[in-house]
Amino acid sequence: MLLTLLKSICRSKSHCFFTLVMAASATIISQNIASGNPIVPANKSSQSSVTPTANGVHLYGESALPDVVGKEYIIFETIGRKTIGAFYLPRSEFSCFYGKFTGTRLNVTLIDPFDLKQSKFALTLGTNTLTASKQPMMGAPSFQLLPKISNNDRYILNTCKQQLKNFR
Repeated sequence: MLLTLLKSICRSKSHCFFTLVMAASATIISQNIASGNPIVPANKSSQSSVTPTANGVHLYGESALPDVVGKEYIIFETIGRKTIGAFYLPRSEFSCFYGKFTGTRLNVTLIDPFDLKQSKFALTLGTNTLTASKQPMMGAPSFQLLPKISNNDRYILNTCKQQLKNFR
């Protein structure tokens, strides 16, 4: 039935692709709103005033939208020059890390959640971005600042803070 509907709507491959993308986007937006997680546009003025080296909790993602399945996110808390946090994939796994800021770099030790193997790499600070020296979990190694931290983000961060008490 869906294939018949698409054939009747699609006039060309590019038009069909656009139609599918718009339908998928509408589905994602309506699911977010229905689940109580509406998509909120980024507030540019608040983003430029907070750097990841400032004390507090920070959220970055491969996507400008929160909670996109298949995109990687990083949630962390900075206290002084030290930080603790997690790389995660929504509705999937997360890996905890700890690190320290040195200039414009965040040197990170990532803990594998399955075998507790430690991997070291660096994140470079840019204007509202973090760029990894290698791929932390799976995606492109560039992250942008996100304005809203969800309860799930805080849960992941708190879990890592508890788990990494013995690693730091």
